[in-house]
Amino acid sequence: MYPQLLTYLLEFIKFQDQMIRTLQTLLIGKNMFEKPTEEPVNKPYRKLQVDDLPIIETFEKLNYKILLEDYSMEHGKPLKPVKRHAHSKMTVPKSMNCPKCGAPSDYLYANNGSKGQFLCKVCSCLFSDKNRFSKEAILRCPHCAKTLEKIKERKDFSVFKCKNNNCPYYLKKRDGMSSKEKKRFKKDPQAFKLRYIFRQFHVDYLPLSKQSPELPRVNLSKIHASPHTLGLILTYHVNYGLSARKTAAIMQDVHGVAISHQTILNYENSVALLLKPYVDYYPYELSDQFCGDETYIRVNGKWHYLFFFFDAVKKIILSYPV
Repeated sequence: MYPQLLTYLLEFIKFQDQMIRTLQTLLIGKNMFEKPTEEPVNKPYRKLQVDDLPIIETFEKLNYKILLEDYSMEHGKPLKPVKRHAHSKMTVPKSMNCPKCGAPSDYLYANNGSKGQFLCKVCSCLFSDKNRFSKEAILRCPHCAKTLEKIKERKDFSVFKCKNNNCPYYLKKRDGMSSKEKKRFKKDPQAFKLRYIFRQFHVDYLPLSKQSPELPRVNLSKIHASPHTLGLILTYHVNYGLSARKTAAIMQDVHGVAISHQTILNYENSVALLLKPYVDYYPYELSDQFCGDETYIRVNGKWHYLFFFFDAVKKIILSYPV
């Protein structure tokens, strides 16, 4: 009796499920009968490409005082400051200077009314309030020599892109796409890299130098433990991956050495800081097979990227984030 009742209940549940799906389809207008596939999504990654460095064009820095003296000698009279009109809609801030020659606001024109463009009367430099601090250098595309446009600004780097539709780099990439890639490009343009892109990193190189300003917590030359004891501690804690508390317990139970887990952590920190330069710059004999991966994690609302590369044959770490 019970097996027949269970069979009837299962069939009734399936019937209810079909009725619910039918009602959802009629109400929502979407097909609810498609079962989710269990196959993993095969979304190929875009291949890593390293572009050439951009053309860096630096501005010539001038001195407005020397320019004023040259003007006075050439014309026999000094260059007068800008005369403002009483009905002018835009005034030049007193704190503003020319980014090219350093001329004060008295020599700056409000060039196009209220649109924020200024013109220096001394050196004829044209700039705006937003870009006057970025006039130190111009980044140009190495393929078409057009000025790169900043499209993104992250915490550690800024992204510049060449938006010239006649750029040889862009035309070659676009014309080299297959019909299948063009169809996919219309649906997912982020999967392809057609335009020249340059990332300008804002890196503080001092922490990356060999002479790190971070000093060890413990001076290993003045510790009470012998080199043999220090070697045992590092062997248990590092080589065998035991925690600091388990290492302290083994040192007490097996070797009769009383030591705290915090002292073990201090030893580990000091030895790591001293050995890191030797490990990073040791001339290893590497194979021809390298392996690596990247991942990302969100910490405090910001994305952080992690990289790890190593020799696949000799198991030697080649690169990792600092």
